[in-house]
Amino acid sequence: MAIGAVFLYFSSMRFIIDESRPAGFNMAADLYLLELCAARHTVTVRLYSWARPSVTLGYMQSASAELDLDILRTRGVDWVRRPTGGRAVLHHGDITYSCTFPKSAAVMGRGITETYRLITQCLMAGLDRASVKCAAHDSDSELRGVGRTVKLPCFLAPNRNEVMVNGKKLVGSAQKRSADAVLQHGSIPITTDYRWLPEYLRIDEPEKIKQTELLESKSCCIDELTSGATFDSLAKCLMNGFSSVLPFDGEVIPWSLEEEVEINKILQSDKFISRYMSDMSDVNLEGTMLINMEGTPPLRGVPYPTF
Repeated sequence: MAIGAVFLYFSSMRFIIDESRPAGFNMAADLYLLELCAARHTVTVRLYSWARPSVTLGYMQSASAELDLDILRTRGVDWVRRPTGGRAVLHHGDITYSCTFPKSAAVMGRGITETYRLITQCLMAGLDRASVKCAAHDSDSELRGVGRTVKLPCFLAPNRNEVMVNGKKLVGSAQKRSADAVLQHGSIPITTDYRWLPEYLRIDEPEKIKQTELLESKSCCIDELTSGATFDSLAKCLMNGFSSVLPFDGEVIPWSLEEEVEINKILQSDKFISRYMSDMSDVNLEGTMLINMEGTPPLRGVPYPTF
């Protein structure tokens, strides 16, 4: 299909500005949108937050192996597995985005690298409107060496075309590509609360201290870059950013009652519970394969988008 035809066919973009939701609902909603865009040929950007502090795990991670589940329960922190790869991320005081679109929308990028670069441009355009001056760079090469001795927090995993501010990572993103559609979602910390993540991991005290130091020195949050930012103000700026970069007319369309029913059906299904809310010992991953930027199994030393 010619690019011009794509512009005509995908002429609109839906924005969903969501309320704070439980962890399970947030991942079920992203999966619902992934299925919806393939069936209806829609491009959707959803901006959301979390009802309680929540840790999301990469799809291949085991909750009991990665998390101190007793501490999570004691402190009222939820957890859920993402449909995307990577490692643990703490969502607390952040704004999370997701972008879903059918693969037939070639203007959104024909591969992981193109899509990642394009959405990075959208995020930077939105953050610029919030007076946060960003640049797209590869992650600090120093982290590659550190990663050989310390298990890096997912938010510091080395990657290409990261949203950086003064050499520090601001946005962590990940991608899932199905047969017909693409989901990319990511976290933008507003406050410093995301740096509490090491406290919830199943690691010893020296590694907790090292990971916390790395999060402080190699990543940043909105509150450290500008004053007065809120979820609502950032959501408005990010919508403007996506609208300025992508060739679509954007419109805010909230969830319908029917859509919320369908999302809750996904959330309550045995399939979702076993894959996203149960430990890996209960999950059958036969045939599951992570992909790198070119759509093949990851090569040694070649990173792919992760939170």
